[in-house]
Amino acid sequence: MDADQWIDPQRGIILGEAFHRLLRERSLKIKIVRSVWAWPEGRKAIGLALSEMSNLVGAGYVFPEWEHNVKPRFPIVSKPKRGVAVVTAAPDLLTYGFLSDVRERLEWGGNSDVVEIVVADSIESIRRIRAARLVVLYGKGTEAISAHISHLREELLAQCVVYVDVDDIRIVDWLQSTISALIEQKVHFADAIKLVQEESGWRTLVLSSTQSFLFARHSLFDGPTTVERRISSVDYPSRIEQSLPSRIGDVSPSDFSSHSSGRAGAHRRSAPPSTQELSRDPIKPRGRVRPGPPVERILNARARRGRHELQIWPIEGSVDIDIDIRVKSPLRDGQRDDRPLFPDDRVEWAENSKLLQVHLLEFGCDPESRVLELSRTGNSTTATFTRYGGMGSVDLRFLISDGAQILQTARLQSAPGESIHFFIENIVTPVDRTKASFDVALLVNDSLGKQPSVTIISDTGDAIFYPLSETDTATAREHLLQVLEEAISNPHAALAPLMLKLANKGALLQSNLRSLVHNWPSSEGRIQLVTQSDAFFPIEYLYDGQMPDSPDAQLCTECVGCLNKGKAISNCNIREAGEQLCPMGFLGVSGVIERHLWKSGQEVRPWSTFGEPTPKRYRIDDLSSIAFAASDKADRFRDSEVEPHEVVRIANIESSLGVKRVPDWSSWKANLTQGSPSLLLWLLHLDNDVAFVGANSGLNLSAIGKPHVREAPVVIAIGCSSGLRDMPGGSLPVVLQRSGVRIVVAAMTKILGRHANRVARDLALFLREAASKPNSSTVGEIISAMRRRLLADGLALGLAIVAFGDADIVLGKE
Repeated sequence: MDADQWIDPQRGIILGEAFHRLLRERSLKIKIVRSVWAWPEGRKAIGLALSEMSNLVGAGYVFPEWEHNVKPRFPIVSKPKRGVAVVTAAPDLLTYGFLSDVRERLEWGGNSDVVEIVVADSIESIRRIRAARLVVLYGKGTEAISAHISHLREELLAQCVVYVDVDDIRIVDWLQSTISALIEQKVHFADAIKLVQEESGWRTLVLSSTQSFLFARHSLFDGPTTVERRISSVDYPSRIEQSLPSRIGDVSPSDFSSHSSGRAGAHRRSAPPSTQELSRDPIKPRGRVRPGPPVERILNARARRGRHELQIWPIEGSVDIDIDIRVKSPLRDGQRDDRPLFPDDRVEWAENSKLLQVHLLEFGCDPESRVLELSRTGNSTTATFTRYGGMGSVDLRFLISDGAQILQTARLQSAPGESIHFFIENIVTPVDRTKASFDVALLVNDSLGKQPSVTIISDTGDAIFYPLSETDTATAREHLLQVLEEAISNPHAALAPLMLKLANKGALLQSNLRSLVHNWPSSEGRIQLVTQSDAFFPIEYLYDGQMPDSPDAQLCTECVGCLNKGKAISNCNIREAGEQLCPMGFLGVSGVIERHLWKSGQEVRPWSTFGEPTPKRYRIDDLSSIAFAASDKADRFRDSEVEPHEVVRIANIESSLGVKRVPDWSSWKANLTQGSPSLLLWLLHLDNDVAFVGANSGLNLSAIGKPHVREAPVVIAIGCSSGLRDMPGGSLPVVLQRSGVRIVVAAMTKILGRHANRVARDLALFLREAASKPNSSTVGEIISAMRRRLLADGLALGLAIVAFGDADIVLGKE
């Protein structure tokens, strides 16, 4: 869930400022309202809140209301004198000099069944007590007593129940210190237990309480005299859709169960009232269920033997590796845990939980897959894999997918006798909330086992790990790009033979993939491709059409009409005959491709910036402001090299878009400080990792950053192989996406100026027009339409243009 779905950004700022002012003026108190008890796994949610928030704001300043809104009357008993509280405890505590220091304010009531304070290490030991205002529980943990906390209100008429994580000796010291703080410093009970914890380190949790008991003066001795302003209990939902996470420490009430006590005092009703009868919160009909607050989650791995967690990979024996997705906790995971978060915003929720797939990939081994069940806001189940120590170095990749959509990848690396290193490898950029599903996903890299490979995730969530030799990868890359460059750079080359060569190689590659994945999608499929910047995979050129037998076949005589319509003729007789080539068979022409580049450690922008309208987080509805820079070399061609096609020069781009070219990079940065254009158009000359514009104004690729792009969501960067570099992480799309750009349109081959000018102008016009229309188009659809338009005009250069980022980012008015 995204923050802007849970709370309006402006309201979030107001709340933050209000809390900042509140903390300056008074201590923050947090009341967990009784409606939380009714949440799914609400008792665990309360346990987590107590465990973590008590550490943040102090013991006594976080407390749950009683589950049932009953107000029993405490029995009136005679006391020897005013201002004295009656206390009882197990007889064994008397041997520790119980109450010796505060006996003037406390009376030992060993045989009394009505007391102000009862101290016990279990529920069973206080069965004889009929009434007690304060119940102090202590011992090893709360698991054995947490099931009965709510019933102490009805059975003992309790106002407050606290748990102290100490032994028999220390509980005596804790009680004496707390009573002394109440008497000598004249503070209320919440401050007293907070002071004692700060001084002694004895952790205390308020398991349930009334507000008046915690914040009244000397309520144990003389009854309440002053009560601080009450925290409101209204305007909270009676139920929310999901629970908060459940993993907490042993001393917190982490396992509140729904079992009842089984013991009813004489003052109880024969049957407990229903939640609706008891709840003080008004139950109002609501049109929708209010979602829970957003949480941050991380992918986690733990290597173990039995219950013993391993930090060093063993020399021999088996190792179990547990993979789960858990809520990130500053108290457990540390404030400096910079592990990238799990991309919750990529998961499409239809129910309260989701089944995700975890795939273990290891070079030379078949993939192993497990299922994780992930709730909307809590921790997931655990997927366990087994490996064996003492077998050389360990290099494992864990890939998390939602069907055919890759969500996250991580690596576990080690060697016998060495430390285990687990790190997040890749997070795909956030996407539109209503994303269409993928038919297949590919993860292409050259890192696992230091060998190139492709991992294919089918629409059923099955993983196929396919090693590629350096020769295979280099050959596919070289041959396809060579054919494409020939089609683009040679003005006299006939289009049909070059397209036939490209289709022939694309069909061979597709046949190989289909032998691995039998339900590989057709040319109209939707494919997610995640690659390293130096791991080019020519997926746009996969060909699924009917290949002609003859190497001299021509393009289909009806292809222009199909390209303009964006759809092949159904049951086409020409295609079935196999005598002419149908360009609609290319995946990059008829399908939609979401191409992502990644490097380990590359950050993404998970939230929109403050002040940005919420729809623009996923929708781009204004690309009217354009900044344009171009190299002079873009105009160095003769008209005859382009004719009979349209001749487009830099001046034509300026007039078509209504912009003036920025002459150099210094002027570019200065212009961007005066305004914030939404679309950047670059016609670059690239040489030795330097981008040139104007006469000869150079910019090192490594120097490109926020000042060069500002808040622009889209950049068209057309130049010589602008989308492909040999240096890992050195391609222009990767550099721009690191700077915050969402969509980068670039070229995978050398494109000369006579073609670059036209494709740059047409792309800018296409994108600007799509953003202004009332009907929505995605970037993937626009790129495919651009390819079809150029092919219909007899130009193959559209196949060299690819979009990096999210194909499902929407352009157009809401």
